[in-house]
Amino acid sequence: MIDKTIHRKIELKIEQALRILDHAYDEIFVCDSNYQVIYVNEACKRHYGMAPSEFIGKTHWDLVNKEYWYPTVLPRVYKEKRTITIKQTSFLGENIITTAVPIFDSKGDIEFVVMSVRDNMYEIELIREEMEKEFDLSHRIAKDLIDAADESSNMIFKSEVIGNIVEKARRFAGVDATVLINGESGTGKGLLASYIHQNSNRKKQPFLPINCAAIPEELMESELFGYSAGAFTGASEKGKYGLLQMAHSGTLFLDEIGELSMRLQAKLLHVIQEKKFIPVGGGEPVQVDVRIISATNSNLKDRVKEKSFREDLYYRLNVLDLEIPPLRKRRDDIVPLIYYYLNKFSRKYNVQPIIAKDGLKKLEAYSWPGNIRQLENVIERLVILHGEKGIEYRDLPKNILEEEQVVFDQNFDQMVAQYEKSIIQKAYQTLKSSRKVAVALGISQTRASRLINKYASYIGENRKN
Repeated sequence: MIDKTIHRKIELKIEQALRILDHAYDEIFVCDSNYQVIYVNEACKRHYGMAPSEFIGKTHWDLVNKEYWYPTVLPRVYKEKRTITIKQTSFLGENIITTAVPIFDSKGDIEFVVMSVRDNMYEIELIREEMEKEFDLSHRIAKDLIDAADESSNMIFKSEVIGNIVEKARRFAGVDATVLINGESGTGKGLLASYIHQNSNRKKQPFLPINCAAIPEELMESELFGYSAGAFTGASEKGKYGLLQMAHSGTLFLDEIGELSMRLQAKLLHVIQEKKFIPVGGGEPVQVDVRIISATNSNLKDRVKEKSFREDLYYRLNVLDLEIPPLRKRRDDIVPLIYYYLNKFSRKYNVQPIIAKDGLKKLEAYSWPGNIRQLENVIERLVILHGEKGIEYRDLPKNILEEEQVVFDQNFDQMVAQYEKSIIQKAYQTLKSSRKVAVALGISQTRASRLINKYASYIGENRKN
């Protein structure tokens, strides 16, 4: 029997080895002979936005079916029984190089496969000739996938709630009905609209977005409907096509639809109903085939009740509807989004920043009132300012650190105790006796005395009963 001291020393050595592996820059992924994941180091967060614990115990097929990477290498290793290196694309859009090495048992069967995954693309030139052939093939496959999906419609998520919304959006893409997308500013309404277009039979035609709140009413009409030659002072002699005409056969996305004036709402309703309109200053109607997707961060039902939004237009726009929850209500998406934008801006600014664990934890716990748009801006700023040396906890914006301190640095019991202490302190300092405190707070004198004694060091020792 192994002595307990020796056993403990072995455990410490194993813990030490695992800690070292967790600090390796390259991702290390180990599967057993049953295709089950038995080890992943912390570097996996950079590629997939997920913790190692979310991979361990799952099978290779569980992960492939969820498209965390493409193409897969493990079946080839088991079939060919040799080391294979290929290029893959992670679901965060990262190009990664994976080298899968088989480990054989005494019978010559594969017992484990150790995969080393790296994302330093300049190292591709160092890979042997065989890999280059496979790289060319997988590169073409990955490029086809990327070209097929416009970057603006790249949906990055992990939460079930967004998964359900995306699935619903995919179904909506198969029909031509209008769609109304609800959600706070910055939640990705435009991204979802683009996703619907990219998955529709109109995907080869224009997708034209316009923010109805960003353009004054006097310009919005000509932007949407265009104008005829000489329609007004300063107008082009040739006239101008509006977005409706430019989006013919495609999709027009009207963001902040609630900001349209009542007059333009009437004209838009006519377009939806009749599929035609008259440009500003024109006399002949223009026929259009365009799908309308709109979005709002306000409650259009309330606007209808207030008589500031047409009820008939509301129902015309709202044949199909989607609602995107704010980022604070789908926290599973925060880490994948952090790494998606970290990778995106790392490529843009040619740096390879690593984000510290405590910094990542703070970002994950933050409420993100500006949603995905705010997260993107924060990550870009962090990469610009600290990308060369790595992003530390202290580098995070002050507003994020301050909110974390107030909301998350204490658990529920600690916050309740803090509030209780504040009430008792103020009550006793004002009323000067436990009896009066008891009456004021509606509690027994015994309980009042106990609480006063509990917080004695905060309210002074000279107490009266």
